[in-house]
Amino acid sequence: MDVGFIGDGKMAEAIMDRLRDAGHRLHRHPHGRGDFRHRAGRCDVVMMLLPDAPAVESALFAEDGYAAALPPGALVIDLSVLPPAEASANAARLADLGALLADAPAGTGPVIDPVIDLGGSDVACARAEPLLRLFSDGVVRAGGPGSGQRARLVRMSDMRMADRKSDDPDGLHRLLRLMAFDGPAESRLGTS
Repeated sequence: MDVGFIGDGKMAEAIMDRLRDAGHRLHRHPHGRGDFRHRAGRCDVVMMLLPDAPAVESALFAEDGYAAALPPGALVIDLSVLPPAEASANAARLADLGALLADAPAGTGPVIDPVIDLGGSDVACARAEPLLRLFSDGVVRAGGPGSGQRARLVRMSDMRMADRKSDDPDGLHRLLRLMAFDGPAESRLGTS
C-alpha cells in the first residue's frame, strides 16, 4: 500500500520503521505542502504527525496543501494532538472532498502513547485500525469524528488527577497548603 507520512522526529521515525517493516511504500514529507501534493494523489493513506492545529490545517487545506489532490476514498489518519472541534471540522471538510479522516492522537514527544484513542466514521476507523496496530497494541475506538481527541483529553486528565492523588494520598499536603494561604481555621471563623 502507498502511505504518505507527514511529520518528522523520533516518534515519526519509529512509526515509519514499522510501516516499512510491514511492506508499505512510504512517501514522506515534513509538512505536507508543495511537492507532496503531487505524491498525495498516489497514496491510499496519508498519516500526519504534526505539532499543532495550524500545521494540520495548513498541510490539508492551504493553497498548496494536499487534501484536494487525494484520490476518492483516500484515508487520512491524523496522529497529531488537536482540539476535538478541529478534528471534527477537518473530517467534515475531507468528507466534502471524498476522503475519510480518522483522528488517532499518538501523543507528543519521542514516545508513542501506549493507548491510541481512535475517532472517525466506522469505515475510517476500520481502515485505520490495522495500520495503527502496527505500532500500538492499545488502539481503542472512541466514537465518531473528533472522539479520539476527546477521549485522549479525558484520559490525560484522569492520569493527572491520579498522579496528584498519589502525591498526597491522605490530603495532608493539601490541608497544609490551604492553612498556609488562608491562616488558621480559628481566625477565619472569628473565634481567635
